[in-house]
Amino acid sequence: MGNVYKMSPLKGFGTIRPGKSKFIRYINEHSNVAVTDVHPNWYFVSPDLEPRIIENTRGDSLDFVTPYKTPAMWKRNTNTEDPDFDIMNPFSAAKRYRVHKVEDLGAAQHLVIPTPLSIQTYNKQSAVNVLTNSWVIFAAPRLANEGKFLSDIWGMTMVLKAQDSHYIQFLEEKVELSLAGRALPIEENYELRVTPTNNIITIKASHPAGAFYAIQTLLSLIDKDGSIPETVISDGPRYKYRGVLIDVARNFHSKEKIFRYLDVMAMYKLNKLHFHLTDDEGWRLAIPGLEELTEIGASRCHDPTETKCLLPFLGSGPFSGPPGTGFYTVEDYRDILRYAAARHIEVIPEIDLPGHSHAAIKSMLARFKKMEMLNVTEATRYLLNDLQDQSDYLSVQSFADDAMNPCLRSTYTFISRVINALYAMHRDISPLRMFHFGGDEVPAGTWQKSPVCERLKLSGVTTDLKTYMVTQIANMTSLYNLDLAAWEDGITFEGKPMKRDNFPNKNIYVYAWNNVWEWGTHKHAYEFANSGYKVILTPATNLYFDHPYEPDPMESGLYWATRYSDTKKVFVTLPENLYMNADTYRSGREINICEGGNTEEDCPRLEKPDNIEGIQGSLFGELLRSQAITDYMLLPKMLALAERAWHEAYWEKETDKVKLQEGMNEDWTKFANTLGHKELARLDRLGYKYRIPPPGAIVDGKVLKTTVEFPGLGVEFSDNGGETWRWVISGETEVENGKNLILRTRSPFGTRYSRQITLFEDYNQASPSSLASLMYVAMGVNFTLLANFLNGVY
Repeated sequence: MGNVYKMSPLKGFGTIRPGKSKFIRYINEHSNVAVTDVHPNWYFVSPDLEPRIIENTRGDSLDFVTPYKTPAMWKRNTNTEDPDFDIMNPFSAAKRYRVHKVEDLGAAQHLVIPTPLSIQTYNKQSAVNVLTNSWVIFAAPRLANEGKFLSDIWGMTMVLKAQDSHYIQFLEEKVELSLAGRALPIEENYELRVTPTNNIITIKASHPAGAFYAIQTLLSLIDKDGSIPETVISDGPRYKYRGVLIDVARNFHSKEKIFRYLDVMAMYKLNKLHFHLTDDEGWRLAIPGLEELTEIGASRCHDPTETKCLLPFLGSGPFSGPPGTGFYTVEDYRDILRYAAARHIEVIPEIDLPGHSHAAIKSMLARFKKMEMLNVTEATRYLLNDLQDQSDYLSVQSFADDAMNPCLRSTYTFISRVINALYAMHRDISPLRMFHFGGDEVPAGTWQKSPVCERLKLSGVTTDLKTYMVTQIANMTSLYNLDLAAWEDGITFEGKPMKRDNFPNKNIYVYAWNNVWEWGTHKHAYEFANSGYKVILTPATNLYFDHPYEPDPMESGLYWATRYSDTKKVFVTLPENLYMNADTYRSGREINICEGGNTEEDCPRLEKPDNIEGIQGSLFGELLRSQAITDYMLLPKMLALAERAWHEAYWEKETDKVKLQEGMNEDWTKFANTLGHKELARLDRLGYKYRIPPPGAIVDGKVLKTTVEFPGLGVEFSDNGGETWRWVISGETEVENGKNLILRTRSPFGTRYSRQITLFEDYNQASPSSLASLMYVAMGVNFTLLANFLNGVY
């Protein structure tokens, strides 16, 4: 069920005596090419006895998984004669030296990230200092909250009228801007003027959001001594939707942790939190009157019946507790809404259905069983599955009971109850504007043997059940005057967008995610835009932040869409030239999409670019068992997302591949230098544990040469196994013998380090071992993967 697996001894297994071990060999259905494919918190259980966690698997470290050292372990396909042979290898120090060889320009190249639309003046020779004298803040009434926000940060007094000098004024004025001949919506535009001649800082905006973004620019310009150079900036975003998905269903994050991510989103002018609140593995929001959703659906423990809690999915262990267990009370959720609204971030709650609904289904089934002997009518009021359904299906995540039944009236009673609760929670803080119902990955075979669905068809319903359900939800949400949102496959029928005019909602937002190049799904985003839907681009190959930064088994991440996706891959995303994003198959082989003989059917043009509403980075939470790993996966990729969502680069419309690559690389060099010389230090000061990239290195004669993905970060090396470390000055240093060197990158303040790398480890030459997966059980467990399938055949 899901990804909870068990091993039980059969007759003849024998006994494992104290101090002894037993060798167990098993065959896994799918490849394991990363350490994080193995979940922690393995446990023993026996009837009538409390479960016991195997001690060395406890927690998040995965230290019981032995290192992946051979191609047979880290490749999904080792058959060299197969076209899909996996050519990916972990980066050696030399490979990383080539891949991340970025010129160190010595300083940040951007004043602000994301890059402003227009910088008319920037004069470092003339500056104001806001930490001297008695600076005050004056704000127009409509912008008073933004003035207060800045006054709280800098400790300045709010005044009712401007003084002669040393003040920051917020003026409510229209700031009209255009991008490529297209007028930008004025709500988020601003103008910032820093005038040293009279020590005045002026912020102009017609809406509070624009003033807030001017504050973020100001906070980026100030140096550690309080100095801000003479500046004139006119700025506004290319996209109205600049989003981040945070998944709290798979692993729960407290509201305080969500506050941290809202802070860093606001810092980089991101304005939509796509809040993935429900999934198979958890329901995380209290719905008054449906307490079972959080009593059962928000708790994971060892309960095979799932009547007290859900199973311990994703390595959460046999006992209830974070991160597998947890939920937001109504007031918790409203606190998140308030915190987000103060930072001009819209919270978009997602209730994933009809698929991905195991937690909801089990919760409402428990409610039914609790009440059926007392009041059958009330017991079935919110039931989500047909109890007589004999359909046989399995979801992508291996659930056999995760699809709400669209033929039950009680399903819509449940959905209506949830929408009404959300509407009430949002009403007086940040009114609910859209309902995101998920709609993705409904397994084939669902409802085929449901008697209730058979009766519905006999009653005269002729549309397919999926379209029927979407229509019901659309009609329901339109009564609240809500827009509707879903993942692309939620509004797809027979491979094409459903007819837009079937639905009464003013706007329907489609989140286009499935662009895996070899699947032929890259065209979906433009098909939806051309069909009249508003499209949010979150292509999995570029903007799924749950994928690893490198093709290394020690890097955390999933790899179903692409073997790896680093910060540069986010940065070079081409939202309105999607086919040019194609780089490699998942195997690592180069790919050319929509070139030469491809037809308009294969690669439709974007005919309605105004329907591209924006872009989103999506961080799904299967592996996010701690704040540290969440920070690591989110940052610094999120900064590259913010750059592309706010700023249209000069090279994005280039159709010549050579010129496109030249423009990308030139711009990336400036961006990478800005991260390494400035932005990562800002994140350090705020306590974010972003990923520090390992260095690249080669030895030329007796000279150790190093590079790092973000110039400005320092590199250290050790020739005595890590007992002592030495600094590599200016990327080069003389060494006597490079054979035993290990290296690491250090953070700007020297408080954190990258994972260590060995200089001469050559992953391409390692020889494969024999096929087997091994597990040793003693005082603990050692999990050793020796090989994956050879072309899927054992």
